[in-house]
Amino acid sequence: MPRQERAERTRVAILDAAAAEFDEHGYQGARLERIVERTGSTKGAVYFHFKSKLDIARALVDDKYGNWPVIIGEVAESGLRGLAAAEELTQRVAAVFVREVRVRAAMKLSQTLFPPMVEQSPYDRWILVIGGLLQQEIDDRGLRDVDARELATVAVHSFFGAYMIADELGTLDGLPRDVTRMWDALRPALTAS
Repeated sequence: MPRQERAERTRVAILDAAAAEFDEHGYQGARLERIVERTGSTKGAVYFHFKSKLDIARALVDDKYGNWPVIIGEVAESGLRGLAAAEELTQRVAAVFVREVRVRAAMKLSQTLFPPMVEQSPYDRWILVIGGLLQQEIDDRGLRDVDARELATVAVHSFFGAYMIADELGTLDGLPRDVTRMWDALRPALTAS
């Protein structure tokens, strides 16, 4: 195996191991020794790729933000519009939280260790995306007196609240059902005239 490929595999193993450690124990409770043990590598190999536990955490958070544009693009290319697109997007994001420990760990780290500056709030960006989709629905239906941004704010806050509660309770497998309930509760606001 070429050296560069082996190095990349080691880096991936470190990030996977660190994600599991941060997901289980948070940043403060995570131990570099356990991360090294989980990788099956040496401490030297870990330090070759990352200077510290903080550097590993930063890499996980940086990777998390790379996922969302891909999912948003896939939904946009699917041909779905309006409410159907908003529902599909949030279900896909929920599925990522359920199955990808790296994203869960990065979420925890971004809530505690690397909170975004107010002007860079990821929640505000999600409100813009969901709001744009809901505005399509409002326009397509010719609805009046329906505020897409207000509905998007409720949807985004509900989604991330549902995620955080499910994660805390250990019930992440139920997150897709929570997302369905959220949209079922919001749907009547998009049928008003």
